[in-house]
Amino acid sequence: MTSSVSLAAAFLAGLASFISPCVLPIVPGYLSFISGINVSKFKNQDTSREQTRRVAITSLFFVLGFSTVFVLLGAAATMVGY
Repeated sequence: MTSSVSLAAAFLAGLASFISPCVLPIVPGYLSFISGINVSKFKNQDTSREQTRRVAITSLFFVLGFSTVFVLLGAAATMVGY
């Protein structure tokens, strides 16, 4: 089975959609909501490594969970299509 879109093209398209003007401004709000850390805490100079680590880990798990749901939905649609 061949694909008409390469993985690199799909990655670049996803990156371009992420940095678009309608998505990028809401990223700090999502990170704050997911991690439970207020954005104003990161504006201070005394941001601890623990806070940064917490945001990174919770964001990673959010992305993994979100991706898993859509991969499973795509796989289910493919199975129904066959």
